[in-house]
Amino acid sequence: MKKHHVCPFWVAYTFLLPVRKLQHNPYKILKPYVKQGMTVMDYGCAMGYFSIPMARMTGPSGMVYCVDIQEKMLVNLQKRAARYKVADIIKTLLVNKNFNPEEMAGKLDFVLLFFVAHEVPDQKSLFTGLHLMLKNGGKVLFAEPKGHVSEDDFRRSLRLAEEAGLTITGDKPLRSRLSVILRKD
Repeated sequence: MKKHHVCPFWVAYTFLLPVRKLQHNPYKILKPYVKQGMTVMDYGCAMGYFSIPMARMTGPSGMVYCVDIQEKMLVNLQKRAARYKVADIIKTLLVNKNFNPEEMAGKLDFVLLFFVAHEVPDQKSLFTGLHLMLKNGGKVLFAEPKGHVSEDDFRRSLRLAEEAGLTITGDKPLRSRLSVILRKD
């Protein structure tokens, strides 16, 4: 059985470095998918590198659910959200505490699953939960990091997503071969 690794808390500070925008500009990546008034989720949000831009993009009529397994990540995200004046748009959810996919059934327009699925021990449940939470027509931007995830492992994840009822659209949100848009039909 493959061992699952969770990103150490201290590493997440490197995710916030401004130089990251050269490779992963949140606004460019999310612009085709996140609009004013949407209800969206940043699954594996860490300290909110994507969450804060998502909140700005959905605006005050939208909602961004930020899910993580580490409480420290969410505490820092809440502080950052207050500093950027988007705290009212962001709701943090801690896995195994106050995150329940059944309570969010059919609520989400979009989910960002960015460089995190490889850390989830039960990907079958992950994709089943995402399918449940998405509205019909809702989308998932699913991307994994080269180096941490092989193409074979990415294909296995895609099979699990399809088994959960998500469709691979063929859209490529990033240059990486390890990125797709999934849709609930």
